[in-house]
Amino acid sequence: MTSFQEPSKAEASRGVVKKFAKGGTDWRANGDVSRGPQGLVITRLEVRPHGETGASVTSRMLRDVPVGAILDDVRYHLAMEELKGTPTVGAITSTVFTGQTPTRTADEIIAASTPTKAAPGRAALPDELMQAVAEGYIAESAAGKPRGAVKRLAAALDRPEPTVSGWVVKARRDGWLGPGAAGREGAEPGPRLLQANAEQTRERFGAEG
Repeated sequence: MTSFQEPSKAEASRGVVKKFAKGGTDWRANGDVSRGPQGLVITRLEVRPHGETGASVTSRMLRDVPVGAILDDVRYHLAMEELKGTPTVGAITSTVFTGQTPTRTADEIIAASTPTKAAPGRAALPDELMQAVAEGYIAESAAGKPRGAVKRLAAALDRPEPTVSGWVVKARRDGWLGPGAAGREGAEPGPRLLQANAEQTRERFGAEG
């Protein structure tokens, strides 16, 4: 797990948006993340050994520091902070988000969805499908559920398991799901999923009013 601290005023004036700390089996790392022209970047990284007295930092420890995962955690953390400031999303994030397993197949969801502009060389996956994938994965990997969340989600969507596994990865990358721990099932809702649910909640209340 990555933990965060707010930068000091002096650090913030230099562009630092978050300070982080993360640990592995025999190492601990901390540093700063700043926002540059190309997005978030780690501008300070300190690695030190943990556990064995007198140990030194090795090249293997440096390779083990998951720089990409740390940046993903920071992006998620910042997005959640921003979204929690809005009333509807704040109400959603203050409760346990349980998700729900899709009741329609992927083909049915795609057929009823709003067209999404495709990236060059590949078919577009509509937001409605990615939302269903994210909510379904959260539901199927919830506490008390047996392993095999992707297999059950693939059955519900009527698509091959490798395909749906790729969709789950994309859902994490695109912000529908929060970052996950390597080798472990389970996820928190990402900022895009929370935003979509907030908008749908507002629309529903507006229609009822």
